[in-house]
Amino acid sequence: MMHDNNKTGAPEALDVRVLTSIGGNSGLASPLVRRLLGLFRQEASKLVHGIEYALAAQDQEALLRHSHTLKSSSASIGAQALSQVARDIEQFARQSELAEAGALTGALLAESARLMAALNALEPQLMSVPAEIQD
Repeated sequence: MMHDNNKTGAPEALDVRVLTSIGGNSGLASPLVRRLLGLFRQEASKLVHGIEYALAAQDQEALLRHSHTLKSSSASIGAQALSQVARDIEQFARQSELAEAGALTGALLAESARLMAALNALEPQLMSVPAEIQD
């Protein structure tokens, strides 16, 4: 499990237990987990950029759509910290408080970067598939 060594009490970027449970008997080595994370990386990057663009364009509907999708997809892989920031942005967008949503851009980018670093650190475990477990 990824542990943050910070003293701020900030939540982990990634709860690996969620991914392990998705992988079933193969855990992190499951091809399903590798595929899911590959798709997540692509989509999360697009969603973060979409949120930034929606804020710059003052597009409330796009902001709602992108933040809602990022919130859900992040939670589904165990990225609760990123999911929480996306949820906060979604709430502000829902209330037409785009300036407040925009104020969370730094936190969004920081959490996204922290999650991608956690996923990069996890990469070796995703590639090690014992022969007896291969699907």
